[in-house]
Amino acid sequence: MKRFRSSSQPSPHTLPKRSMTARYAATALLGMASLAAWAQASPGTEPAAAPASTTVAPLELPVDSSSTPPVANVNAGTEPVSANASPAPDAARVDCAAVSDQAMAADLRAATAQSKKEDGSQLALLLDASIALWTQAARHCEGRAQERARRNLADSERSRQALNAQLGASPACTSSQKDAGSLQELAQQAVRERRWTDASLLYRKAENMWDVAAERCGGEAQQTALQRRDQTAIDAHNAEFCAPVFERARDQSQQLRRIGPTLATAERQAQSQAAETLWREAQTQCKGPALEVASGNVQTLARERGTPWVATAVPGAPLVTSAPASAVSTSLPAPSSAAAPAARANATRAAGTAITAAVKPAGAAAVVSATAASAVAQPPAGDIDLQAGDTHFSGRFTRDGETLSGNGRVRWANGDVYTGDLLKGRRHGQGELSWASGQRYSGSWVDDTPLGKGQMAFANGNRYEGEVVNGLPQGVGRMLYASGDRFEGRFNRGSPDGQGTYHWANGQVYEGPWLNEQPHGKGRLRFANGNVFEGELARGTPQGTGVMQFASGDRYEGDMAQGVPHGSGSYRWTNGDTYAGQWQQGRKHGKGVMTWASGDRWEGVYQNDAQTADGVLVRKTGS
Repeated sequence: MKRFRSSSQPSPHTLPKRSMTARYAATALLGMASLAAWAQASPGTEPAAAPASTTVAPLELPVDSSSTPPVANVNAGTEPVSANASPAPDAARVDCAAVSDQAMAADLRAATAQSKKEDGSQLALLLDASIALWTQAARHCEGRAQERARRNLADSERSRQALNAQLGASPACTSSQKDAGSLQELAQQAVRERRWTDASLLYRKAENMWDVAAERCGGEAQQTALQRRDQTAIDAHNAEFCAPVFERARDQSQQLRRIGPTLATAERQAQSQAAETLWREAQTQCKGPALEVASGNVQTLARERGTPWVATAVPGAPLVTSAPASAVSTSLPAPSSAAAPAARANATRAAGTAITAAVKPAGAAAVVSATAASAVAQPPAGDIDLQAGDTHFSGRFTRDGETLSGNGRVRWANGDVYTGDLLKGRRHGQGELSWASGQRYSGSWVDDTPLGKGQMAFANGNRYEGEVVNGLPQGVGRMLYASGDRFEGRFNRGSPDGQGTYHWANGQVYEGPWLNEQPHGKGRLRFANGNVFEGELARGTPQGTGVMQFASGDRYEGDMAQGVPHGSGSYRWTNGDTYAGQWQQGRKHGKGVMTWASGDRWEGVYQNDAQTADGVLVRKTGS
């Protein structure tokens, strides 16, 4: 029997959660699990909902580098080849038996060499011979002999892969890896003791030793050494530059959470400004996940406070006089063409969060404060053209107490521009805010906040149209991605949530419910190659009962787990062969009945896709 081919690729469609909990934040800072002790307390200002941007599409399904839709990888690209053909006469098995005998003899020679711990290069030759012979057997044999040949071929290939890894790990390679690991452990100990300078120096020594290991190793061992080297370089930088300010920002956030509810509004606002000031400084010092944590906290504090950021000194911490470009920019990085739609869905959310955080451009502490313009003579009602600090107003405004109301244009020194209605110095009515980065929001404003229906254009080319609440896509809307993907349906805080349809540029389409930013519930997934799945999904993967209809005409109906048949189900091939019974991880496993188009059938127990001795062949004639 041919088996389902399950994908072993990592799923880039998983929506990365960036819940900015303190434990995650600290671990992200230095990139190592052993640093968890560095951040035990919760900062208290992490985004309530994860505003990620790395990576369903929102689908949590395997996909290849050309952005082929995920679930398709389970059964979409390669359907099980036709089931076992009817048993062939013994005469047809002569060549099969001969080549199988040679292959088994090769296996025996390889196993003997391995038990005697012979030279790896010699063992490699023996395994290559075994693979070549079993390949021939799989091609010339039929029925159970063919299945047996395929199993042996797979085993020999796995042994060869394992040997490749061993050949790459020479004694010199192993020694270098051990030394690098020891240095890294010492660095982690320094981190736990808050000895940042020592930790940075030790991490740099570990980085150099991992580089040496990469030169001395080969195969998988070399790739591992290169990855550890790059991660250790980030750890070294963060230990020296990021960790001190990161800790101060976290402490300030914890204090805000602890005493904030007891403070007067003005004092609470000042504490929030101080915390954001430190997180903005961390943005300039941190790398990797730690930078993402800092950015998330900046956005969350601004959203919760509802007022623009003003650099605020914190006792014991230097004053940040201006935000780095990465901190004030509301543009989003454009997802790569191979990125999963999850990245784009998350980018949508991050963009919405950024709109809320930066909806009042820095430098506009009061949009039209009469106090700020006190040096300017009060103009008559009607056309106004005045400069208040670094903010310029032009249009038909009237004095409303100490503020301005009317319709016109407000321009800040950093290049941000608002055109539309003002009510008592706050954006209220219809208006458009254009950021210097190229991002734009046009639509309804209520009390200085985007609320109602509007349009958003992001610097990376993504565009949204629909309902907005507090500057975030919320309700029914449509997101058009620069990649050509699009989502139409319900949004919750910037991400798909509820009923909706996602169209990939390559033709894949998902229709159904979303939960926690991923397809979840009963839905329909049509792949670019014509395969269609209808049924239950959990976290973006077929899970439960469903039907997979292949473009070739094959059809599977039954239980699925992690995108492959698992449980009870039936498969029908286009040639009329059918199998009904138990499945395990995409293979026939357990009791089942295989019925050929000829009418012959086999009833019994399958194990790992192969018939066992516990079964019986029943001919159509009854013989």
